[in-house]
Amino acid sequence: MAKRFFYEKYKDVVNSMSGPMTKSSFQETGKLTPQEFLESGDSLVQKFPAWEWAAGDEETQPFLPKNKKYLILRQCPCPQRAPTMESAMPEGDAGDDWVDTHVGHKVQKVVVEEDAEEEDDWAASDDDDAAAAPKAQAANSDLRLYDVTVVYDQYYASPRVYLFGYDANGQPLTKDQMMADVYADNREKTVTVDPHPFLKAPCISIHPCRHAETMRRIIERAEVRMADEQEEAGVPEAERIQFVFPTYLALFVFLKFIGSVVPTIMYDISVDLDM
Repeated sequence: MAKRFFYEKYKDVVNSMSGPMTKSSFQETGKLTPQEFLESGDSLVQKFPAWEWAAGDEETQPFLPKNKKYLILRQCPCPQRAPTMESAMPEGDAGDDWVDTHVGHKVQKVVVEEDAEEEDDWAASDDDDAAAAPKAQAANSDLRLYDVTVVYDQYYASPRVYLFGYDANGQPLTKDQMMADVYADNREKTVTVDPHPFLKAPCISIHPCRHAETMRRIIERAEVRMADEQEEAGVPEAERIQFVFPTYLALFVFLKFIGSVVPTIMYDISVDLDM
């Protein structure tokens, strides 16, 4: 605990001295500038209105607008604990590479195409169904609800997820109760309980140290696939197009691999990329 406290203080000092990232390097590093985070958040909110921007203290991350400090999705159902899900999965699947969607995780496919004009064809969320889900399962004593928030982590130049849980009666969950919804291999490693930077409440926090790395691997796979397809099609090398991942889709990908850490929490959306 003390080690993490001093590490967070160290990050605060580095952030205050270096300032936020301003030059885009998403294609090369998987990292996002604050502006790219805002653009991707706007895209998420536009396509899936259950997600909302939330306001926060102006002095916390002053480089972000006061009314767009973090994203929030409220009352996500969590009908069963992670150990139950692990027993239903083949051995070795838990948390593999942070990009798998596990048993029982609600999935709504979003197909990402190169042409941005095709974004209007994406599947829209069904807000009525999302709102009705917690009520329909209220009789389930195992049911929990989570508010999922996404903040910008300046030190890692990456999104970071915080989750606040409560039972079907609205009572906040304890640390141990929230940890029961996380794969055992990730507890106190990838996932810790930390105060939310804006809400200050203790939340499940998914450490962002590997987020940019994972994002970069996804981009690399897409680059290889596009190059292979052009080669197979006989496109002359001089005429081949380099794959460029649109940064406004970054949070769609991010929510995909976060779902492999806390798969029991049913987001309003999850993404499955055709890349």
